[in-house]
Amino acid sequence: MGITKKAWINYRDKGRGRRRIHLKEPIAIVGSSGLRSVGKIVVDELVKKTDPRIFAELYSYGFPSVYYGPSYLGAPSAAGAKMAKGNVAHLPSVEFYALEQNQDIIITRGYQSYNALNQYVVADKVTDLFKKYHVKMVISLGAQVIEEGITGCATDTALLEEMHKFGIKKTNVDRFIGFSGLVVAIGREKGLKGICLFANTTHNLADPEYPDFYAAKELLEKIREILGIAVDTSDLEERGRAEGRITEEMQEQGQRREQEAEEPSGYV
Repeated sequence: MGITKKAWINYRDKGRGRRRIHLKEPIAIVGSSGLRSVGKIVVDELVKKTDPRIFAELYSYGFPSVYYGPSYLGAPSAAGAKMAKGNVAHLPSVEFYALEQNQDIIITRGYQSYNALNQYVVADKVTDLFKKYHVKMVISLGAQVIEEGITGCATDTALLEEMHKFGIKKTNVDRFIGFSGLVVAIGREKGLKGICLFANTTHNLADPEYPDFYAAKELLEKIREILGIAVDTSDLEERGRAEGRITEEMQEQGQRREQEAEEPSGYV
């Protein structure tokens, strides 16, 4: 018996009494869980600080409720419900928010599927929605560990040159694993222009998705410059300092335990 792969979109702006969104050639910002959670943090901050309106959610049989390891690497996972505010059970989803302003924006809070086939199904649906709303450019967000500053790649060289005026250099990264990179690549096949932007971060081998707030701050400031929107990033720096102190304390505790283990026990 075959297994049905399915993904579907529910539109919140349709139905009686609901205000429809009207977007004119929006730019789509895409971020999801990934290396040091940089892209996810940026999208979360945009949703939190620009007060956009959620207008659609994409659901998939390929979305687990929990991962036991890095989600973008297809770690072991389990299906189930997630709990929202007020202990409301709901399905995991990709969320689409409309920010209606001089330059309209679709903020896309992504979600990683558990395998490659479902990633493709979801990315295909996402790019269909972008085509439906006449998105003029997709900007996907991520991180890398080999280059300083903000670097990027694009669906065409002209777009990459355009990004150069914002101080974005061509990346030497040869792949963008997971949801956000796949959306740009599939979008290119459908005629959507797109760029992938990477902030510099460092590896955390114990937890590859452990948040890097400094890298997220740098990337969010670049998005702010490109889109011409006002977003305060000072709290990301504060959170970065707090996480730094926690990391230092954990390292010091680990060093003390190692020293104690090496000390003679007093028994012979």
